[in-house]
Amino acid sequence: MPVKHSRLITIILASLLLFLAFLLIPVKTNDAGKRKGDTATTVKTQKVALATLKREVKALGTALAFDSTKIVSSSNDYLTVLNIDEGQPVRKGTVLAQFNDLEEKARVAELTALLSEQKRQLARLKNLTNSKASAQSMFDEQQAKVNATTAQLDAAQSRLQDMVIKAPFDGVLGLRQVSNGAFLSAGTTLTTLDDISKIRVEFNAAEHYLAELQPGMNLSITNVAFADASFKGSLTALDPRIDPITRSVKGHGLIDNADFKLKPGMLLNVTIELAITQALQIPEKAIVPLQNKHFVYVVDANNQVAQREVSLGLRTPGLVEVRSGLAVGDEIVTEGTQKLRSGLTITKAE
Repeated sequence: MPVKHSRLITIILASLLLFLAFLLIPVKTNDAGKRKGDTATTVKTQKVALATLKREVKALGTALAFDSTKIVSSSNDYLTVLNIDEGQPVRKGTVLAQFNDLEEKARVAELTALLSEQKRQLARLKNLTNSKASAQSMFDEQQAKVNATTAQLDAAQSRLQDMVIKAPFDGVLGLRQVSNGAFLSAGTTLTTLDDISKIRVEFNAAEHYLAELQPGMNLSITNVAFADASFKGSLTALDPRIDPITRSVKGHGLIDNADFKLKPGMLLNVTIELAITQALQIPEKAIVPLQNKHFVYVVDANNQVAQREVSLGLRTPGLVEVRSGLAVGDEIVTEGTQKLRSGLTITKAE
């Protein structure tokens, strides 16, 4: 009985050993195959070359009119003329509104007549004074009256001019806020006037770019309302102060807007062209990040790869500038970097 049990145990153990050997042999074969395949990993490569690189700053901006003002009444009176054609251009000096000015005209006429008489009396006294027939004090008194009346006439004429509102510059009228015949108080807004033949764009750029930004640089402007259009302009001024909260500098640009497409208040996408240079650029997918460093795989004459650290610069969609670590003519792996390690032989994909 013990002999039979011993034979049974021996048979079971032998069967288990054979089964384990059957399982292990394919695994070793596959591992060997993988190691063999690793020596000829297929990847895509590219040679490093110089390319034109535009250094740009992108920011969001707001459109502002070149000149803008509110047309307001300067007196308390009734409107007798209202010449506001909403949304239409006007020339400088065009009469936009006029108030009831009968009282002011009468006052000017009264003072004009009084001044004329006082000047006549002054001339008579001057002749008498020269001939010693009149005292100098009388001449001086009459001269003071003439001066006082002249001042009153100037003030009356100024008030008369205030009864007429004219366009202070060429521009486009806004919406009318009052009606003809209404009694208006001083300071009441009649409409707005904007010169939009040119548009000022206001934007903020990061403090990092302050040393590179200079007035006269080219601007490119886009807006969602005109997706296919790009408006060109130039940087005109930079604020001498830095915003202590956002750490950004405010800038103003100027854009030609002869077709009046852009309107004040629009949100604008601003691109400032800093410089156009020749630089080394490689595909962004060729970069292998490791902690806070960046590497690429460089291919030698024997199709072996070596990992090399690079210093990166400006990024553009799909591409990145290499400032150091590579030279013109170096061949790098652009696809398949996840399968590589230094010293591995690669096969270049067609």
